[in-house]
Amino acid sequence: MHSVVMHRYLWCCIVFGYLHTSFILGQHRNRSTGSEDQLGQSGSLVSDFSPFHHSVSVQISSASFPLNESVSCEDLEGVGSFNTTCLLSSTFHLDSDIHIYGVGNLEILPHASISCPVEGCTIIFNMSGNIKLGQYASIVAGSVVLSAANMSMEYGSSINTSSLGGAPPSQTSGTPYGYDGAGGGHGGRGASCIKDNTTNWGGDVYAWSTLSEPWCYGSKGGGKSALKKLGGNGGGRIKLLVNDTLFINGSVTAAGGDGGSDGGGGSGGSIIIHALKL
Repeated sequence: MHSVVMHRYLWCCIVFGYLHTSFILGQHRNRSTGSEDQLGQSGSLVSDFSPFHHSVSVQISSASFPLNESVSCEDLEGVGSFNTTCLLSSTFHLDSDIHIYGVGNLEILPHASISCPVEGCTIIFNMSGNIKLGQYASIVAGSVVLSAANMSMEYGSSINTSSLGGAPPSQTSGTPYGYDGAGGGHGGRGASCIKDNTTNWGGDVYAWSTLSEPWCYGSKGGGKSALKKLGGNGGGRIKLLVNDTLFINGSVTAAGGDGGSDGGGGSGGSIIIHALKL
């Protein structure tokens, strides 16, 4: 008799706990659904842990979202969890920074992408497990930081920060003066387009003090008129931190933008790769 009473008591506790959790998650989901595009119109994001999400979450600073609102793998239109395995299978666009930390794996499936095509926008995935980009999968942003135990990039995949650089260091712009259409500077002087310019100089040099750990954006090229004061944009930044094996059968690019006929080209950005085996 005592055993039957205990079983009934435990069954009631389980049912009550399930209903209580479902109610809390339902309230959280309703708040998220009412926001505009969830991440697409949000502000900057930093890491945060939610007591009701088993996946690692991020914090959103935006007038349209409450502070500490969490974003799961599903919010990025993926399947799974950042603490187990998150599979991203569609193209997801952002217009602000996203920083995600998890103890599981991340896989961007073939032809899928996560993109924030805004100058200086940052995408960070710091995973304790593995990161994989499938065939023709891509990550596009001004800065991309990927940290994992192992990482692989399949055929045609890409990490691209070209022409999406933010502001160069405060001590210099690297952007040439005047309307000569000269190239932007960075690790070296930008090129000049004036044939009688014996110095052949464009934008200023900067970032020499950080050549061993380059982490500067490229500079914009110079324009050719008051209406077109700037040329191509500077390149962005990429950092790949892999504890064991990094396999690349795609492209990792941080090129400067083409100034076209109205200005000089922007200078390239920065790429850092740390891996035990490449």
